[in-house]
Parts: sequence; structure tokens; C-alpha cells
Amino acid sequence: MGNLAKVFAFFFILLFTGIPVSFSKYSADEKKGSANCNVSTREERLTSLIRQTGIILRDSIMIELPQGCKLILATNIDLTDTVTIEIVNGIRNILPQIQKLIPADSATIKLSISSVNILPVWGIGARVISGFTDNHREETVEIYYDPNNSKFRVELILRTLVHEFHHVCRVRMPDFQLTLLECMVNEGLADHFMLEVLNCEITPFSSALTEEQIQQNMIRVKPFTRIKFESWTQEFNDKYFVPWMFGRKGDDPIPHWTGYSIGWRIVENYLKAHPEAQASSLVFTSPEVIVSSTPELIDSK
Repeated sequence: MGNLAKVFAFFFILLFTGIPVSFSKYSADEKKGSANCNVSTREERLTSLIRQTGIILRDSIMIELPQGCKLILATNIDLTDTVTIEIVNGIRNILPQIQKLIPADSATIKLSISSVNILPVWGIGARVISGFTDNHREETVEIYYDPNNSKFRVELILRTLVHEFHHVCRVRMPDFQLTLLECMVNEGLADHFMLEVLNCEITPFSSALTEEQIQQNMIRVKPFTRIKFESWTQEFNDKYFVPWMFGRKGDDPIPHWTGYSIGWRIVENYLKAHPEAQASSLVFTSPEVIVSSTPELIDSK
């Protein structure tokens, strides 16, 4: 398996294992940071803000966010760095906009610097982990970024956050069913949601294929789109998800980002056929409903 497949979970994907996820508990000696700091510089103001609204843990700092969400900054992040300041302020500003459109509450954002778990084209990687702890459902958005990557921009972290929070809500859909079709639709919805919130350009992942490639690969992928899995198994990952989402070389090649580009097209077709709809309003909509506007992939049974 190539390097891309090995670290697939750190890219813009949904990881839904169906297996309980163990979240670390706060240590006994965690303490509230001191407030009322007399500060003047931007760096000191950010540090003061974190200390007033967050909890200092042994290996990270947690900042409370609206509607039960929280932001956890890893120890490898310099709190006084101007990039950190821009990221934290950006997250605090964009989250309420997301929450006005979708029920994105009670989720944890974990932010860490890494040069490994990222997409080189953006300098960022992310995943959503969904599971249960103490009979309570939890979603965590992990975002990794490399500030030294020439492609990295703070704006891309905010775009990533918007994308991943749509996933957070999508996995809470009562009748969620893991299939390749769901994964493609999921990614298409999340990228359209980015445009809805930020009015930004389409991502390179959703625009990777030509029109001819989209049509050819819709025909190729259709037989595999509705195979159901109860959890994210190795078979689903290696046989269906990785090849169709990230591409495959060899005798039967699949273009890079095929699933993302097809997912974008599926959602685009539905939005064109239903002008009143938006990615936010489709967050809990069945993939079969959304794919109904894409004749090439309609189930003929």
C-alpha cells in the first residue's frame, strides 16, 4: 500500500469505525488559567484570552467555544506566534457562522503541527473521528498543518474546518449507512458547504477530473457504490475507499481524487435540480435522494 493510502485518514475523509473511541480525561492537576492580565501586544492578548476562556492541561490548552464545542491546541503550537493568533481568531469567528446553518454542537477540534499527516497541495490534513465514550457520542475534528509548507495559508484551515464540521453533522444522521456512495456524497456536500459559508473557489480535489473522466468513472464505480458496511473495515478501505477516493495505479488505474470529483458532481446536479436546496439543508438527506438527479448513478433495481 502506498504512502497516500497509509495516511488516508488524515485527509479530507470521514472515519466512521463504529468502534468506541477512548478520549483522554482531564488530569487532576488541570487548572484555570489566570485572568485579568495587563497586556498590550497581540501575542499577549491572545495568551490572555486563552487563559481566561480555557483550561491549561498537562500537554495542551483547551479553549471553550460556542454550543459546547472546544478547541484543543497541542504543545507544539506556539501560542504567541502570529499564525496561531490568526488561526484561533479565525476559528472563533467562523464557528458561529457554521452553527447558524447546521447543528454543529458538542464537538472537539484538535489542532496540531505536522509535516507528515498533511496534503502537500494544501499543507493541511484533517479527519473526523466519531465514536462513543461512557455511552455518550463524541465527534472530534483533528486538523494538522505545516506552517512551513509553501502552499499553507490560514484561510485553508478555516475552509478545512467548515468542511469537517459538515462531516460531524452528517455522521449523526439517524439512518447513516457506510457505503462508497455515502462517502462520495459526503465529500461533495462538505465541499459545497465550504462555498456556501465562505464563498470560496472549488477545491482541487473536487475539480480533478475532466468531463469525460467523470462520465467514464461514474459508469465504472456504479457497481460498487451501494455495498453496505457496518463499520470502517480494512476491506472497505483497501478495496473501495482508497482506490476510488485517492486513485489507483497499475493495470486498472483510477484517476486521483475520482470519488471527490464525482461526489461534487452528484451534489451539484441535485442543487441545480432543486434551487431551493443548499448543502446545509441536505446535511441529513439520504444519498439516494441526492443522487436521484444524477441519472448515471441511479439504482435501477
